[in-house]
Amino acid sequence: MLMITENVKGKSYKQLINLLAKHCNRFAFVENRQMMENEEERLAYIDNLTVDIKGHLLERKIQRKWETTKLSGGTAYVFYFQLNNATRQFLKERSNSLFDWISPELSEDLMFYQNDKCILAVCSHEGFFMVDETIWDSFLLS
Repeated sequence: MLMITENVKGKSYKQLINLLAKHCNRFAFVENRQMMENEEERLAYIDNLTVDIKGHLLERKIQRKWETTKLSGGTAYVFYFQLNNATRQFLKERSNSLFDWISPELSEDLMFYQNDKCILAVCSHEGFFMVDETIWDSFLLS
C-alpha cells in the first residue's frame, strides 16, 4: 500500500470512485463514539444521511481498530455497505474529495474493500490515505 498525502478532489475524486467501484465490492466509514456529544442524535443523523442507501448496508460493527486507526480507549461504529451503482452515486454526490469525509458533515475514514482486502483507506483529519499500488497506477494512467 502506498501512503498519499495529496487530496483527490473534484472530477478526479469522481473518477477515483468509479475506478474503485470496478475493483471493490464494499466500502465502509467510521463514526468514533468518543467524538459524539449525543450518540443517539449522531446515529439518527447518519441514518438520515444514508437513507437512500440503507438497503445496501451490510453491517454496523463496534470496533477498536480499522485500517488507519487504533483507539487506545473507546470504540467506534464502522458501517459497511455494498459498493454498487447506488452507493457509488451516493459517494459521488455527498462529497467532492477524499478529505471531505470528515465529521460533523460526513462520517470519517472512508475505506474500500475487495472482499476482505483493503484497497484504499482514508484518514481525512490527518490528511492522508493508503491505496493499493496497482489501483493507484491505474488511476494515474486514466
